[in-house]
Amino acid sequence: MAIAQAMCRLFTFHQLVTCSMKGATTTTGSPRPSLPAAERNAIIDVIAKTFDKPLVDVEEKMRGCLRHLRLMHK
Repeated sequence: MAIAQAMCRLFTFHQLVTCSMKGATTTTGSPRPSLPAAERNAIIDVIAKTFDKPLVDVEEKMRGCLRHLRLMHK
């Protein structure tokens, strides 16, 4: 919940439904632009430190949030 709230505050709705975490190639082969690195890394660091979670877990949750928003928008 905290991750989704932070993402909605820092990124525009358009960014959330059209971008990937790091701009990697998708399963369909077309790369999406990445979320702005500074803001993305800030969310990951703050959430990981606040909730004492590994960075990898926070990144995975962020990817899940992006996937969920993209599916809801379709």
